[in-house]
Amino acid sequence: MAMLKRTISIVRTGRGLSYRSLSSGNHVDKLGMVKALEAINVPSTQAEALTGAITSGLESVVEKVKADIAKSEEYQSTSVAEEVRKMRADINKVRADIATMQAEKRCDHDIHVNKVEMGFNELKAEFETTKYEAVKYAAYTLVAVAAVGSSMLFVMIW
Repeated sequence: MAMLKRTISIVRTGRGLSYRSLSSGNHVDKLGMVKALEAINVPSTQAEALTGAITSGLESVVEKVKADIAKSEEYQSTSVAEEVRKMRADINKVRADIATMQAEKRCDHDIHVNKVEMGFNELKAEFETTKYEAVKYAAYTLVAVAAVGSSMLFVMIW
């Protein structure tokens, strides 16, 4: 991470002292601040006191910001974990729904198969009945033809 370094620029105005910027990054240039204050005729003890006050204020603000960031990250982490949990629950529900639909399809399929089998069995029974009737009809026809043939043979022989 690149560290930017800015120094404090203090100037005396008609209304008092003003400053433009402080050192940035994680460190404050305390010695530079003290020297800058002394350069505008602020007594050494006051310059050190001002620098200490500014530095401690900045440090407390930095700590507060760090704590807020940590809370935010924790919240985001918790929030993401909750979203992941919800998504997993949704996925499991969809899987259960799919399994239910597949079971229902199997059940519907089984019902259709049973209907087809029943229809097939009915047709098979009807075929067997028809076959029996056809064989019976053919047998009667053969007997009748044989009887007529025998009669004709008997008539011809006499």
